[in-house]
Amino acid sequence: MASTYRSLLLLVLVVAVARVPYGLLAVNVKGSRGTSTTDRSVATTAAVIEHPVFFNMEGLLSDAVSEERILQGLNDLVYNNYSDLYFLYSGRVLESQGVSFTHALISRFPSSQALQTYYDYAIGDIAREMGAWLKKEYCVDYTVELDESMIELNIDNDFVSYVIFIKVSSNVSDSDVLKALDAFNALDDLGYAIQLTSGENMYFRQSYRTMSHGFSAYFSSEAALAAWKNDATVAEVIEGIILPLADSYAVISVKPFAGNSVVTNSVD
Repeated sequence: MASTYRSLLLLVLVVAVARVPYGLLAVNVKGSRGTSTTDRSVATTAAVIEHPVFFNMEGLLSDAVSEERILQGLNDLVYNNYSDLYFLYSGRVLESQGVSFTHALISRFPSSQALQTYYDYAIGDIAREMGAWLKKEYCVDYTVELDESMIELNIDNDFVSYVIFIKVSSNVSDSDVLKALDAFNALDDLGYAIQLTSGENMYFRQSYRTMSHGFSAYFSSEAALAAWKNDATVAEVIEGIILPLADSYAVISVKPFAGNSVVTNSVD
């Protein structure tokens, strides 16, 4: 009798669990895109720091040997003992608008401490070598919250980044800036880009106070970038919402320098 009672009780519990709606067992993480979670796998996010840097080293455009040496030196920063980062690559700028630049470095760090260590100990030698060629340098370091599955990107020789720096005019409201950031991030829904991020300059260095905000879009190819730029919605956001906020701006697209086949370095 006791055995029969236990069997009936177990059956009731199984039926009750089966009637729980699936949605009650799922967790939705606000702000993450393309996230699917269940009770066994809960998505988590992490704050990372985007570190795009623009360089004007126009003399290198006519000195292939020196250009290769410097770009390779920048890409080799992924192997530096003081480089704790998710990815890094440098290359010649494909297209430049606004303030003119010829080369760029694109990277992502796990924390402000990791970026500060990189500034203090990793870049000294290559920075000194670049000094003779460097006419101008802009950087916008900014924090972004990402789903952990989206932090590391597969950087190959077809990969291309499109980055906008702006200096927001003094008469622009915070709400207008927020609208621009949200509008840019929403372009992810168009499906052309691997990922989009944006944020306000953290001003790690006094020399990097020229621009106030950064917007980065990552693509698998130049064709994907071209399709994105030709979309009327993208033009409306960039030309109609973002750039009108700016006293000055700089826009570049850049691919990895082809001389280096390994341009990523995962954080352990």
